[in-house]
Amino acid sequence: MNLRLLIASAILTAGLNVNGAIADYRVVPLPQSINLSPETSDCFVLGNDTKITTPKALNSEGEFLRTYISALPAAGKKGEVELKLGLRSDNPEAYRITVTPKKILVEGASAAGVFYGLQTLRKSWPVDISEPVEMPVGVISDSPRFGYRGAHLDVVRHFFDVNEVKTFIDMMALHNINKFHWHLTDDQGWRIEIKKYPRLTEVGSKRPGTLIGRYGAGTEIDSIPVEGFYTQDQIRDIIDYAAKRHVEVIPEIDLPSHMMAALASYPELGCTGGPYEVLCTWAGYKDVLCPGKDKTMEFIRDVLTETMELFPSKFIHIGGDECPKDRWKECPDCQARIAELGIVATDEASAETQLQGYVTRFAADVARKHGKSVIGWDEILECEDIPQDAVVMSWRGIDGAVQGTARGHRVIQVPNDYLYFDYYQSDNMNREPLAIGGFVPVERVYSFEPFTDGMTDDQKKLVMGPQANLWTEYVPTFSHLQYMELPRMAALAEVQWIQPEQKDYHDFKCRMPGLIANYEREGYNYARHIMDTDINYRANRDSGALDVSASVYPGSTVRYTLDGSVPDETSPIYLNPISLNRDCVITAAAFAPDGSVGTVVSDTLVVTASTFGDIKLGCEPYSPFAFGGADALVDGLVGNDNFRSGRWVGFLGDPCDATITFRKPSEVSHVSFKTCLVWPEGALEFRKAEVYGSEDGVNFNLLATLDNPEQDPEQGNGAYLHNIEFEPVTLQAMRVVITPCEPSGMWKRILFVDEISAN
Repeated sequence: MNLRLLIASAILTAGLNVNGAIADYRVVPLPQSINLSPETSDCFVLGNDTKITTPKALNSEGEFLRTYISALPAAGKKGEVELKLGLRSDNPEAYRITVTPKKILVEGASAAGVFYGLQTLRKSWPVDISEPVEMPVGVISDSPRFGYRGAHLDVVRHFFDVNEVKTFIDMMALHNINKFHWHLTDDQGWRIEIKKYPRLTEVGSKRPGTLIGRYGAGTEIDSIPVEGFYTQDQIRDIIDYAAKRHVEVIPEIDLPSHMMAALASYPELGCTGGPYEVLCTWAGYKDVLCPGKDKTMEFIRDVLTETMELFPSKFIHIGGDECPKDRWKECPDCQARIAELGIVATDEASAETQLQGYVTRFAADVARKHGKSVIGWDEILECEDIPQDAVVMSWRGIDGAVQGTARGHRVIQVPNDYLYFDYYQSDNMNREPLAIGGFVPVERVYSFEPFTDGMTDDQKKLVMGPQANLWTEYVPTFSHLQYMELPRMAALAEVQWIQPEQKDYHDFKCRMPGLIANYEREGYNYARHIMDTDINYRANRDSGALDVSASVYPGSTVRYTLDGSVPDETSPIYLNPISLNRDCVITAAAFAPDGSVGTVVSDTLVVTASTFGDIKLGCEPYSPFAFGGADALVDGLVGNDNFRSGRWVGFLGDPCDATITFRKPSEVSHVSFKTCLVWPEGALEFRKAEVYGSEDGVNFNLLATLDNPEQDPEQGNGAYLHNIEFEPVTLQAMRVVITPCEPSGMWKRILFVDEISAN
């Protein structure tokens, strides 16, 4: 696809400036206030010969501006850009840009504010910079909604070199992101030099291979070594590089679990003494640090101390997630420590869980002595007496944020179902490189609201901000890393920066061509899903049909068919929503102005007696996976292998208890439904399904039962169709009760159901 032509056409379609040399201040993230002067049509002309005036305190920002404008032709006329501190604002990152025909003044409440003003300027430039840029006269005033705007990068599962890490920081700066959460240690490698413990990098930074394919699908390991670590000098260089871009680097030393690389290096730190190996797979471990041993606690203190002396950040992340307690229950040293501390099991927490709380408090005390606070994953809340200054990073949905703020902790929002960028970007996983699973498209990222329902005003004050995480089990190259980040990072930027009343996804897409032009200028690899056709469906019980609407990237045209054939230039153009009430295959694609065609998307509509019926649920779905709610179970569209596609409805502990009133009495002898099984993510099968029928819509009788008592760990992941047959009967309504299996282990067990059909 000719992307530059598409971008230019998008600007035309969105009603933006059409002169290739005129700047547009409606960038990503969108500034709070843009006031253009109606009194003059004059512009400030910006070129590589434009004078730049800066105080000494802003020399670094001045150098960035000189670098940005060096790509422009000469303006050929006098003009000045002045950078200035002293803007009065309650927000330290606020900025104001004042443009007159002769001067651009960029004022900031701090150097960071000036820097973000420069990001707005550079992103406002048009696609074509073969001419000097005309900057319309006016005033742009802006400040971020959240002070913590994070991006996480796992360099353990796959290693990225210093220059790649710096490029990641540049990507963050382009999107006004200011906190770099650097995941440096885990079971699969140790990536930070600790001088007191040299074997951590001599042994722990290397593994002989990596799991082939997705976890749970096999156990074969390739023979490609993965190794690498950052020396302390390299880390100082990266910290300095980030600081010039107003990015704070927050290191993570994940403990007491996810420590197999450390145990392989120093086996005496474990409960059994080993031997241990750096893991080549992503889970299945039981071995963690042994807090019953004094030498282990000394190791924790030493590693955290050396790390904190290296990083100037006020925070250090200590992990605390996914810690199995099997070894601690059997370990005499751990049991002796439990007795020494006077720990007693309660109904809410086992003695071993509270032992992890002891580790958290110990680490927090070490951090506090260095003037820092710890951050931990939301599992640290499982012990009630964690330090009040500990920050909770809520990743298993939003529950940790709600619970953490209720207990008075500051929190950072990183819910996996919205902000995990290692998840698929398309609901068709076959079109994508291998990923861990899930489905987080750009629009879903954009829809996230960090102030969650039910939070009081006092709780909201404790929300530091949102962050997106990229785990790299399935991200082996930096090009792939960029593909997973971009343009989802743009949606994240607006969640972090702009006020909720400013958010508008359609407007966001209209502003994206300019940012994508920056991706191309910088040579960043990015996903093109935002340019594809979006088909949206709504089951309309009133009309007994499926209402279908489509949207597309600005500048393109949607063409569609209803017979399964691939649309071409002769296919109908989508202009208005369509209502469908029969079996058909809906296929659509975006046609760019140059004639190129985007990804072809297709869905099959199957209409049965239950389709578009009036459906009521006896139990509410689990809120993170409610998606389309009850209507999704009878909309005629069947979910695929991706339970986060929006087609499925998830139930946590409760059964899927659905009563469906048909649009008209119908003879039924067969009921079917689908479930989605993904063992590593806690999506499990049902235990029993019951079908009840009613001739009058009031009185119900049991028609059939389907038992599924055994959960087979060897059963492959994916979507499964289940059929229940019985003697034909004419029904006005039916009730289907699908009971989930019993929960077990660390993960919540969720039952995913879709499309309850009656024939």
